[in-house]
Amino acid sequence: MNYKKIISRLLDQNIYILSNDKNEAIIIDPGLGFDLIDDYLKTQNLSPIAVLATHAHIDHIASASDCINHYNIPFYICKGNSVMLEHYDLMKGYMSVDSDRPKVSHWIEETEKTLSIGSFKFNVTYNPGHSPGCMSFEIDSLIFCGDLIFKGSIGRTDLQTSNPAHMEKSLEMFVNSYDVNSTLLPGHREITTLEHELKTNPFLVKYAK
Repeated sequence: MNYKKIISRLLDQNIYILSNDKNEAIIIDPGLGFDLIDDYLKTQNLSPIAVLATHAHIDHIASASDCINHYNIPFYICKGNSVMLEHYDLMKGYMSVDSDRPKVSHWIEETEKTLSIGSFKFNVTYNPGHSPGCMSFEIDSLIFCGDLIFKGSIGRTDLQTSNPAHMEKSLEMFVNSYDVNSTLLPGHREITTLEHELKTNPFLVKYAK
């Protein structure tokens, strides 16, 4: 698997393009910057087959509708984001973003452990806390963890729909679910590894074995 990180134009959020040797691609967390996504896909001769989101905060899905409509591809997101998506217009107004609410074609249940999109086979963990519908997706030791864990920090839990207690449980479950050598591809900041975060991240060192 290959991946490309693209920094969006809203809150320096990380957009990821995951691709395989068939030149198929999945657009993960398409934040504000459809032109950046489209340019990369064209220059690499990649064919997008789906949009996948770790959660429904607008900085992570501002370009989802553009991607879905332009490429005529499905949108996958955890069902726990349904209420947040119902209030999409409020989110885009608050952030002053011109973006249409994306149409969800595949709701991922909170209890699902795996997800198949074409030849892409993901392991899935449900990670509420930062928001009710957060999920992480692992494939070939690459973990797209959204706003669960950042390099040196974690996602905010002071937002209206956040839950600090749920975040604690999610962090503990996450670090016990994956190999320490896994690469973490977070929603913001730099790419890191689980091993590095267990050693240096003040929010995770207590979980180190």
